[in-house]
Amino acid sequence: MVESEPGTGRLAARPQVCAALVAAGVAVRHGRAGHHGFYLNREGLALRAELMRAAEQRTPEPQGPAEPTEPAAGGFVADDGSGAVPASPRRAAEVAAAWEGLLQIRSVLGAGAAEVPAPWERERAVHAVALALEAAGVPPARPDSPGYQVAPSQDPALPRITWTSPSQAPQALARIASLLPSSGWQPTLHRTRTATPYLLASPRRA
Repeated sequence: MVESEPGTGRLAARPQVCAALVAAGVAVRHGRAGHHGFYLNREGLALRAELMRAAEQRTPEPQGPAEPTEPAAGGFVADDGSGAVPASPRRAAEVAAAWEGLLQIRSVLGAGAAEVPAPWERERAVHAVALALEAAGVPPARPDSPGYQVAPSQDPALPRITWTSPSQAPQALARIASLLPSSGWQPTLHRTRTATPYLLASPRRA
């Protein structure tokens, strides 16, 4: 992650590493065919600063990196069940790559431990929890089939997880609650005033 130009965020890592960072949503591919490169996006620049602080264990001198060139294509987006992410035959492979990249980020920031969400995940909790559910094989909601939906709750740090089929919700949410802890998130069950169940997910502590 730190193998990047200070000003532009252009990555100098191996193609496999760059692809994993794109899949994790912290870098983008930009440029024309044959002349493209990989650049850190805003989240990647923030993560780079965290990695440098963790490595040096001291306050670094201000570097004031410039914003990277606007990318031609965005990074990976986790499916929160809202319908914004279309189904794709390559989706399973993209999710697996994104999850592997995220575990690598956790391992670096957590001194080898990958069980606890990184600070970057806590700031994008809906994205992080949705990715954890996709990686665990839980289906997101679709117009023609039930599934999970992840959305912000009144507390931005606690994403709200619902199931779109009321009759299936108790069993489906119970399964989700059993899967999330191994992905770094602690779920708690709640109910609305009309007794509709939902989960709130909080990041596990070390």
